Amino acid sequence: FHARTVLGMILECTSKNLTQDISDEDLVSDKSEMWPPLRECPILSALVSKLRPVKSSSVMLHHIVAFTFEMTHDIDSIASAVPSFTSLFSVGSLFSEMPPIPKESIEQRGLIDQAIVDRAQKSSSNPIIDNFDCIKDVELVGKAFGLDPRYTRTRYLIEIIRLGKDASINDLLGGSSAALMKPLFIEELVEILCVRLHGIISSLKRTKQYRGVVSRLDAEASTWVKEQAERITSQDDEYTPVSLIITHSLILRLRSMAENDALSEQINSLCLISETLLKAVREQEQQRVMNV
Repeated sequence: FHARTVLGMILECTSKNLTQDISDEDLVSDKSEMWPPLRECPILSALVSKLRPVKSSSVMLHHIVAFTFEMTHDIDSIASAVPSFTSLFSVGSLFSEMPPIPKESIEQRGLIDQAIVDRAQKSSSNPIIDNFDCIKDVELVGKAFGLDPRYTRTRYLIEIIRLGKDASINDLLGGSSAALMKPLFIEELVEILCVRLHGIISSLKRTKQYRGVVSRLDAEASTWVKEQAERITSQDDEYTPVSLIITHSLILRLRSMAENDALSEQINSLCLISETLLKAVREQEQQRVMNV
């Protein structure tokens, strides 16, 4: 943190171009009116003459690396994302020009994704996330790597939902459509919803009193959901199970966002499955209450 603060101060100073030439006349204006008169200090002059101006490209790169390490603590990933990483630790590196960072590489995108996952895992489940300030630093590093801030925001919301923390971003989802990459968001959420619905259907099948509920579902749509879920969960990502009510609410919100989208037909199928399940489960619960 302290290294990043110092680098930020250096960056701010260099951006203000404090090294502009100042004439002796400017320094000793109205010299005749000053007492005691100004005199050149040989010691200070010798020290100033030894100063070398830092290179803004090097300071910027140091700053980005410090930011990134603070987010991920992953040296290997940072070294892959920043090809000139090792040269930053050589003596006098702040005074040497650094090559520009490559933009939008696979390694850089992976590093940002890693930081987003970590930030989402540490976020609260309480409904308090109403802006993207919580990932501002990740956005800044992403922009340095040439990534659109909309990508960072989209990935963050996807991870929050994947972890089952839908309630914490209800307010943010309502007004952030323009700040997202909608095709990516819709595609990823369809996958998450397939995993959720498949988990709910499997759970209902294991409970004797709800087995009849599953029989009401469209066979073709149920098979598609099962195939998608099994394909997705074969990967390393974790998917937190949530209730049918929360899942149905998310499907309705996604359907309103995805009008005329290429996946709208699949989303309608998901909506039909969740509606059928919700209605059948409620009927079953009412019947059970009446029989008590």
